Amino acid sequence: MDDLLVAVRAIVALAAVLGLLVFLSKRLQKSQSTGTGPLAGLVPKKLARTRAPRPAPVRRTRQERITVVARSGLGGRAQLVVAEFGGIRYVLGVTEQGVSVVDTQEAPVAEDESITAVDEAASTPPDDIVDRALRSVA
Repeated sequence: MDDLLVAVRAIVALAAVLGLLVFLSKRLQKSQSTGTGPLAGLVPKKLARTRAPRPAPVRRTRQERITVVARSGLGGRAQLVVAEFGGIRYVLGVTEQGVSVVDTQEAPVAEDESITAVDEAASTPPDDIVDRALRSVA
């Protein structure tokens, strides 16, 4: 008699678990087809919290740009690069192993932007930051 009672209890427990699995799978399929959350159908509507929609992420535009002012090959795969960022010019030593800062200097302020690039190249002497950096490396 005890064996029969244990078998009946096992069958009832198995049926309860299978019934719960079938119920949950149908509920999940229904919620996926409507586009709501997987547990939204299980919670009564009165108890469900309504969330405020998340605001769209704000895309920030980059106002400052990194500008490469000059490049000079030092031999092999090594270069000396002058880059400008945030009003500061950086002299960078670029090799296969990495990048190192050789020197920094404030960027010169542009006096008149209406001057053409040809006139600027002819009238201004070469940047002393490149010459200074080359002297410090040599």
